[in-house]
Amino acid sequence: MSESLTGTAGVLRRRFLQQWKERGLWHAVGYMGWLFSAVLLTPLYRLTRGRKTFTFQHHQLPYFIHWYNTTFDNERAVEVSLARYVLSLHAGKKILEVGNVLSHYLPVSHTVLDKYEKGSDVIHEDVASFRPKELYDLIISFSTLEHVGFDEEPKDPQKILRALQNLRSSLAPGGRILATIPVGCNPNLTPLLRNEELFDRQHYLVRVSASNQFVETTKEEALKHEFNRPYSFGNAVVVGLIGSWPEFS
Repeated sequence: MSESLTGTAGVLRRRFLQQWKERGLWHAVGYMGWLFSAVLLTPLYRLTRGRKTFTFQHHQLPYFIHWYNTTFDNERAVEVSLARYVLSLHAGKKILEVGNVLSHYLPVSHTVLDKYEKGSDVIHEDVASFRPKELYDLIISFSTLEHVGFDEEPKDPQKILRALQNLRSSLAPGGRILATIPVGCNPNLTPLLRNEELFDRQHYLVRVSASNQFVETTKEEALKHEFNRPYSFGNAVVVGLIGSWPEFS
């Protein structure tokens, strides 16, 4: 079985188990039926939602529509779009991605660090102790850092602070970091995000409709939102920046 199919099976299994746990078996079965239908309708979503844009720091960016992980129904629609824009700003630069996310949607040539996900082109090391062989001009991470120290044993709420400090030390002079964190996925991060202890700057996107529209909002409004309520997955996203980002000023 190819890595793409294996990854898809893992996504479907996680979603089924999550729905079963939260709402019961029959709801989970119905949800999976809807999910398969939605995947088949991906071309239609590209023609409708794919033509719409969202605003991030004065930039109009298109929603990213893809069948894998049904991006048209979650925060991946804005995360991958933001990634494409940021990568375009760093063509030819040394780039590290923490968490093997973008390769499921786009051709990638940058270095990928992921402790758990299999892949011959992935560095399997812990982000908190990773020692790079080179320094990076750009480090990116999408809906990954919230799992550090939280979905691991033993749990360590302070590990994300060490991980980000380690990533800062992995930057070349003038290097910068962009990372997204879905609000509420890891409750331990809420006070760190509220006090802005993780990044140099934070910006916020919130989901406002069943059709997966996102708009910019304030920190106070973003941190009120829950994960998986009222919509599936991230209902608000923190975009954290480290270093100088004149494009987003």
